Amino acid sequence: KAHTQYAVIFGNEVKGVAQEVVSLSDGVIEIPQYGTKHSLNVSVSAGIVIWEMTKLLKDLANNK
Repeated sequence: KAHTQYAVIFGNEVKGVAQEVVSLSDGVIEIPQYGTKHSLNVSVSAGIVIWEMTKLLKDLANNK
């Protein structure tokens, strides 16, 4: 069984991720935010993204 590897890179809430890294990426994820806050703590962002990736990968595995 083949395994797919993922690298998830989180950027600084002010500077983001270097353009060189973004250019090498297969995709970019942006977490929409509503209200007055315009950034999330990196640990909160990581939790959201890892949770969603886990759900997606589990669903994909169950549909094979």
